[in-house]
Amino acid sequence: MDDREVLFQEYNNLWNEKIVHKQSIRKFHNYLTYITAIGSLALAFHGVSANDFFKVGADPALTNHILRNAGSIVRLFFIAFTPVVLITLTFPINDIFHIYVMGHQIGELEKRINSESGNKILLTWEHVVCPVVYGGEKVDVEKIDTKLANTIALGDILLLAPAMAMLCVVSTVISSSYICEKLGCLFTVGYILVIAYMVAIIVLLALKVKHYTGANGPIAGIVLAKRKSAENAEYNKDR
Repeated sequence: MDDREVLFQEYNNLWNEKIVHKQSIRKFHNYLTYITAIGSLALAFHGVSANDFFKVGADPALTNHILRNAGSIVRLFFIAFTPVVLITLTFPINDIFHIYVMGHQIGELEKRINSESGNKILLTWEHVVCPVVYGGEKVDVEKIDTKLANTIALGDILLLAPAMAMLCVVSTVISSSYICEKLGCLFTVGYILVIAYMVAIIVLLALKVKHYTGANGPIAGIVLAKRKSAENAEYNKDR
């Protein structure tokens, strides 16, 4: 197996792994599974199974029981809802980090494959296109520095993040009132502190990933430095 074959093999392996992480972000049914589990738990506290819930309407006694306890079931549901949502938010953040790390390495492989192919421009996506389209790298267009806005990130910041924040605030308020009513103020304060801590961690992780994944961020610099270090070590070994 020659050098180009080894490079192409690693290139394909990294692309396949990157696709796995991209697909993981889009698997919304996983999040629905967690929400369904919380709902089943809230119903179980009131003696209702998930199967019984789907019999509502057919069984008058069961229907009346659920309607009488609907407020309590909903508030129990929200107690676990906010922490679970915040925990699941770490999953796409982790996937995004992996995607960008592998993207930078794929970009370095593209450069090496191009070099091994007689400096032909065969591959450009990760090291030429992505830094401009997704990473915010400026490009000289007719002597004007042009920078594209990452509309995917803008959508998350302007739409998804506010929507999730509002949902978490509402669920936390409802949960806190129920905990205060049933367990007292001390447990309520503890619950709110846990939620605040989790929110702070999510914000910190998101800011770290945003910083690391820029076109000229630490990931790009570290990948480049490690490649040069490996090349220097190989050069010195051959001398």
